Amino acid sequence: MLFDAYVMIDWSGGRTLGPSRPAKDNIWVGDLGVEGACQRYFRGRHAATEHVRARLAEYVDRGARVLVGFDFPYGYPAGLSRALALDGVAPWRAVWDELGRLVHDDVMNVNNRFDVAAELNSRIAGPGPFWGCPPSEANTWLTPSTKGLFSFPVKGLARLRATEAAMPGVQETWKLYGAGSVGSQAMLGIPRVRDLRDDPAIEAVSGVWPFETGFTEQPIPPKGPFVLHAEIWPGIVDVPADAPIRDQAQVRLMCEWAARHDAAGTLGAWFAPALDPATAVAASSEEGWILGCEPA
Repeated sequence: MLFDAYVMIDWSGGRTLGPSRPAKDNIWVGDLGVEGACQRYFRGRHAATEHVRARLAEYVDRGARVLVGFDFPYGYPAGLSRALALDGVAPWRAVWDELGRLVHDDVMNVNNRFDVAAELNSRIAGPGPFWGCPPSEANTWLTPSTKGLFSFPVKGLARLRATEAAMPGVQETWKLYGAGSVGSQAMLGIPRVRDLRDDPAIEAVSGVWPFETGFTEQPIPPKGPFVLHAEIWPGIVDVPADAPIRDQAQVRLMCEWAARHDAAGTLGAWFAPALDPATAVAASSEEGWILGCEPA
């Protein structure tokens, strides 16, 4: 098997802490390892991140190999790094570092995501490519909708990543607000994954798929502890209609999906989808790919 443990996170882009009692549309962390399975609820991103950080460090200390996935995009359509004139490192990492520099997200979930989106738009074209906000947050650079205001492509930036186009039901990374939106989760989540990947306690044995591994059926070293970060989308699992809290069920089922494929020897194939060369280059250098997504 590739992994000894699986940690899956259902994220949230909320501006306030979730309710005290476990609830949907907030943060759930699923954990499946040698100690069994559990799902934990968190009201805020900071507390959830610190929990995941501690769990990953524990697994590494035990010599375990762990797959960790957050349910938001790890990249944007190809060209964002170039459009922002970010230089010096790989395109995906340049965007991650820029978001890490710009995004502020405190322990109470108070954040500046709409301000960041407006600033990035102003540097690219404006309005767009980021869009979606409450009317009170709208300005010259950030609009509540795209209708009659701009259309894609924006300065060469497509609406969808290749993996989004191949996965029915997945929404675009640019959309920050409204039903089904995932853009805020990505903008607030990427800096958190960046910090986890670079945490001094586990940095030497951490990597991000496919950016640092490429598309291969063996994305981690054959021996020794390792933490592999991979983008997930819980829509690939079927949640029973009678599940009390859908998000809680999704993280459990995602852990079970990965563990089942790992035990059957088929998980590795999901890390090496049969992409055409151009798509593979774009996905591995800046767009990313959803684990479990089959090419279109």
